[in-house]
Amino acid sequence: MTSGKIRVSVGSASVLGLENHKNFKELPTTCYLMTFIIGRCSANCGFCPQSRNSDSSTEKLSRISWPAYSMDEVVEKFKELPSERNFKRACVQTLNYPQNFNDVIEIIRKLKKGFSGPISVAIPPIDKEKMQQLKDGGVDRIGIALDGSTPAIFEEIKGRKNNGPYAWDTHLNALDNALEIFPKGHVSTHLIVGLGESEEEILRLIKVLHDKSILVSLFAFTPIKGTKLENRSQPDILSFRKIQLGRYLIVNDIKSIRDFIFDEYGTLKSIKIKEVELKLIIEESVAFMTSGCPGCNRPYYTSKPSGPFFNYPRKLTNQEKDQIYKLLHPFTIN
Repeated sequence: MTSGKIRVSVGSASVLGLENHKNFKELPTTCYLMTFIIGRCSANCGFCPQSRNSDSSTEKLSRISWPAYSMDEVVEKFKELPSERNFKRACVQTLNYPQNFNDVIEIIRKLKKGFSGPISVAIPPIDKEKMQQLKDGGVDRIGIALDGSTPAIFEEIKGRKNNGPYAWDTHLNALDNALEIFPKGHVSTHLIVGLGESEEEILRLIKVLHDKSILVSLFAFTPIKGTKLENRSQPDILSFRKIQLGRYLIVNDIKSIRDFIFDEYGTLKSIKIKEVELKLIIEESVAFMTSGCPGCNRPYYTSKPSGPFFNYPRKLTNQEKDQIYKLLHPFTIN
């Protein structure tokens, strides 16, 4: 950390008292931090404001602003938080640049002086020795984001076809390596819905990753001005809800892939789930809330405060439950 700075999501900064955004209806339950560099990430992911060829602000990640602060000031703010307002988790997002690993190690070391909760790190692929260093340094969970749900989409969005440094097999190998270092269920990845994948492709990948004990989190693609994909639309809300439900059924071992019926285009046409089961799942809310590490709610990361919400940062209201039921009940098979 040659600069001594770190970026903090604006919602997290508000909880810490570094910012004052009284209009937020929901505040983050995880503190989201990001490595600070002068310039841009060396990766070139087509959806990301931080990417090498992006014209977006370097203060943005997805649609959220991440102002920079002194790391020492952030640590002091953690110390001042009353227990009832403290975060359930801290999550460090890591850009790709030569000294990123050393910076993460230093961030974790300093962070632990003010925060005693669990810490997650989201990082590009690293070797097993470095993973072990993260674990030994106090990191609870590691995330390596695939983002794309097929090798072809991955290559087009963040791999060689987009002049990016990443390869599908390298990411999968890194996830496999992480499973040898971190406990079962403490390795995660992100998938972005709306990059051109079919519903069948993403649900089959979720099943493969779940069978390896990799936690799969879902994002809705969000177009950001200045990125390569700024003119692409967000996914259809019905499609996203179907994938959320499918993910929930898979990762909780309630249904297998054979319980999902797809057409020749990979569109999910029906699920072998009873209407009463669907009602119970919607009533619980969890399937449609943020699917991240424990304590992660990511408010407004892919949705405006005015909605519509893709990942809900809280339990559903009765009106929201009714809306989701109307969307999904035609796909049940009793």
